[in-house]
Amino acid sequence: MIKNHLKIAWRILLHQKVFSLINILGLAIGLVACLLIVQYISFELSYDNFQKNGAAIYRIKHQTYTEGNLTENLPKTYSAVGPALKAEFPNVREMTRVAKLEGQVSTQQPDGEITAFNERRLYMVDASFLKVFSFPMVKGAAAALNNPNSVVITESTAKKYFPNQDAVGKTIKIQQQISGTNITAAVTGICRDVPANSHLQFDFLVSQDLKAGDWLYPDFYTYVLLSPHTSQQAFEARLPAFMHKRISDGNPSSSFTLGKTNIGNIRLTLQPLKDIHLYSNLTQEISTGGNGKMVWYLGLIAALILLIAYINYINLSTAKVIERAKEVGIRKVLGSERIQLVTQFLFESMLINVFSIMVAVFVVIMSMPWFSALCGVQMQFILWKDPVFLIGFTGVVMAGILLSALYPALVLSNYKPVQILKGKFPNMGSNITLRKSLVVFQFAATITFMIGTLIVYRQVNFMKSSNQGMDMKQTLIVLAPQSVRADDAAAINYALKDSVFQTELLRNPRIQSATSSSSIPGQNIDYVMSYSRPSTGAGEKAVRLPTFEIGGKFIDQFKVKIIAGDNFKFDNFARRQPMMLNEAAVVSLGFKNAKDAVGKIIQTKNGRGRVFENEIVGVIKNFHQTSLKDAFTPIVFRQIDPSSITHYELKVNSADMAATIAQVQKTYKGVFTDAAFDYFFLDEFFDQQYKTEQNFGQVFSLFSGFAIFVACLGLFGLTLITISQRIKEIGIRKILGASITNILALIAKDFVGLIIIANVIALPLAYWGSYQWLQNYQFRIQFSVWFFVLPMLAVLLIALTTISFRALKAAVANPVKSLRAE
Repeated sequence: MIKNHLKIAWRILLHQKVFSLINILGLAIGLVACLLIVQYISFELSYDNFQKNGAAIYRIKHQTYTEGNLTENLPKTYSAVGPALKAEFPNVREMTRVAKLEGQVSTQQPDGEITAFNERRLYMVDASFLKVFSFPMVKGAAAALNNPNSVVITESTAKKYFPNQDAVGKTIKIQQQISGTNITAAVTGICRDVPANSHLQFDFLVSQDLKAGDWLYPDFYTYVLLSPHTSQQAFEARLPAFMHKRISDGNPSSSFTLGKTNIGNIRLTLQPLKDIHLYSNLTQEISTGGNGKMVWYLGLIAALILLIAYINYINLSTAKVIERAKEVGIRKVLGSERIQLVTQFLFESMLINVFSIMVAVFVVIMSMPWFSALCGVQMQFILWKDPVFLIGFTGVVMAGILLSALYPALVLSNYKPVQILKGKFPNMGSNITLRKSLVVFQFAATITFMIGTLIVYRQVNFMKSSNQGMDMKQTLIVLAPQSVRADDAAAINYALKDSVFQTELLRNPRIQSATSSSSIPGQNIDYVMSYSRPSTGAGEKAVRLPTFEIGGKFIDQFKVKIIAGDNFKFDNFARRQPMMLNEAAVVSLGFKNAKDAVGKIIQTKNGRGRVFENEIVGVIKNFHQTSLKDAFTPIVFRQIDPSSITHYELKVNSADMAATIAQVQKTYKGVFTDAAFDYFFLDEFFDQQYKTEQNFGQVFSLFSGFAIFVACLGLFGLTLITISQRIKEIGIRKILGASITNILALIAKDFVGLIIIANVIALPLAYWGSYQWLQNYQFRIQFSVWFFVLPMLAVLLIALTTISFRALKAAVANPVKSLRAE
């Protein structure tokens, strides 16, 4: 019996080649979209799941409140917090602190040659790091970090620095001038390369004896491993008392906090490890995170595309009811029972679904490398290894088979043979109503996708093309040497070299100007200091603000606008420790306006409590230090000291860029002989902040295209069926004088009406979804009527083209052939 059902299903599949192809292709595309998106979602949700103790690991989140308002929301906290928590709370099994570092790493090869690179994935950690986190070791064990100045490196790093050698036991030198890092470390272990689905991405783990730490600056990422069954809420409830206990107004030298009484404005909370990647949009994150909302938006798209694909199948199946009616009638006359008819339809549906799944899996496997590049992540198609997915996917496919087969089967098998063979079909009106409703649904979803795609594209383009408040075009960034200037002689020597380097650069006619700075646009400024206005009786109110040191030509080269006061007088230091503010910093420090701030004195304190006075000499118009997703960053600007230089900014001509870079490298190596040369372009670096949005926009566009194609494929199939059912009517109309235009209008009007209804439904949904998404951005586009009109017209045009392709053939056909009896 099963063999007979399969044989008949195969014959019907071959007999109805066009409709079989449409069904298989439509379902396959829907499944491809669904599988790709589910694989992406599975990857995003898998972040840090490989950590054995992941469920018990939390990061300490640090929040600063000023007058009851949240002014700082950091993933880092004071270095003393971790040890203090472990000492006071028995349910803290272990803790570890991480400081992210960028610097020059060098080693000497057996032949005496020095290998040096600028590295950006270097972590300074406690000895307990590998006890908290589960990064598999290839050589060595968790105890590899027990001794200070030990380093664990990844397999790729070992091959990079020690090719064809055993890296364990070798030494490397790590230097960074800004932090004063100058470490000679021994390689004590090698771990596997960090998985792509880890929020901690490193090449070097350098063990440092951080001891008890201090309460000066929140500059360490701190993780705690709690005992099993510890309640996060109960633990957090005890943290305010823990912080209050450390406030002391006594002798600063004997105080936990060195006299920092404003520590009472700090609130500590626990952040689960599993939430860090998707749900942690904090300042100074240790790595670029994802977006949980976007992930679930894509999940909704996957479900809708698959639903549209099955709607097409159901539509075509119900539309073919009349053509299959006589077949069913004859079967019933010959004695077929209802269960046999239903089984036959199920086998036909199963066969089409099996072919669709085979095609979909093949396409997904072949396209996974391309899709991974589109998403900007390293993925493989491994969903089949997940039993939960297999059960869910099987359930979805079985539901699709049943839904797409049962309705037409039950409808036809319920008819009486005499009615069917006479051409009478009761309840066909409800069949048509269902078909129309499904068409409206799928086109409403498709139009919503198109509007969403357009708005995502416009927002990303707006952020990339908007005036950032400074001129970043044709700006080549060269990293400054990381070698430490440990004494005055070395500092003087570097200052001379810095002057020579910038002078030599300007001898190159392709370089228009050059300057230096302690940071660059597009970078979170790590150098944060506390600033306060002199007390006026209301008490000192310190505000922590990012501090940006700039060279003499920075303002002019980047075309930054000064709205009050003057630029720094780099050749005249008559004013004691001058500083400039941007507009956001003016507000943060409580001045009425930019002019009110000029000439005022601002105080700072160092770690020992010594007070320094700074005079505000000018106010800079706000520019976007970070992306347009964020509000303007309050920034304090100070004159650059050679010891603080991290980057050189070169304004270059675009002609023959390769030759320009080669000449810059030659000049750099001629002055800084032992330093690694590293460069990039500022606008490209700045735009990397929009990588998540760009990837989302590309993926959203791709699957919106899938949805449109599947919907039009179904529309094409319905048009074929409609024409075949009305072929004699068309022939009679032509004989009575109907023109080709009349015929086209006759066929198209019903579908066009349904698409118009779909537009009416889609517009408010698209507006609401787009509005909610845009609220994530401080600077965003304004809605335009064209964002909605253009997708509506585009869908209507695509639909009319799809319908006309087949309708035109029917309209020009010879009416004699149309009216010929079977």
